[in-house]
Amino acid sequence: MLIVGALSVLFMGLVLGILGGGGSILTVPILTYFFDIPASLATGYSLFIVGATSLLAAYAYSKQGLLDYKIGVLFAPPSLLGVFVARKYILPAIPDSSHLAGSFFTKDQIILVSFAVLVLIIAVFMFKTKESESHTDAPSKTPPYQALWIAIEGITVGLITGFVGAGGGFMIVPALTLLGGISLRKAIATSLFIISIKSLFGFTVDLSEGVSFDPILLSSISAITILGSLAGAKLSTHLPTHTLRKGFAYFVLVMGILILAKELL
Repeated sequence: MLIVGALSVLFMGLVLGILGGGGSILTVPILTYFFDIPASLATGYSLFIVGATSLLAAYAYSKQGLLDYKIGVLFAPPSLLGVFVARKYILPAIPDSSHLAGSFFTKDQIILVSFAVLVLIIAVFMFKTKESESHTDAPSKTPPYQALWIAIEGITVGLITGFVGAGGGFMIVPALTLLGGISLRKAIATSLFIISIKSLFGFTVDLSEGVSFDPILLSSISAITILGSLAGAKLSTHLPTHTLRKGFAYFVLVMGILILAKELL
């Protein structure tokens, strides 16, 4: 089971490096089902793993001149606010067990079901996302109304990141292309930069709250994921991103359905 988990983690990093998101969708289920980590704790592990991996992948993209720091700095602060609110207030407020719609749910089940619903929404969104030919790698120009929408998107993604431990790359990338007016490849690089900042921030919030993690397990999974992400960043220059996005959309769609089935049936 651990071997399968390690291979899954490697694949997660590969996807994160290629697409600028999506790998984090896999982190919590992998940690929960293959490494027997409770979902509520797995979200914290996920924040560090995804944050460290995204940071190095973003650095690899920055050497190609694809990272838009202006858009990244505009998006990051409101997303940090969202992460802080979710980790500090929302997640601790969820009771260990709840009765919803006449059924009994544990805190971990609530997190995983919420996660699965998010995955299904993102899968549908991925099917519809297309790169506009009008977007280039030229320096971005962000009108005030676009800056406001980017900030709102940042808060929303930050809340989701803090709650389910996912980086939110597949919400960030479309937002950057549509609202920031930059190319898909540049949005992928900038997304990784944003994910790294808010994910690592969320992890520090957990540490400040006294949450403890297994350092050996955390560093081992992070190392494997980082290798995958660096390989993904190199492969991204040779692979058709649109095709990969479609294929991964089918994968996460199936995964979301399986998680829902496991937790609800």
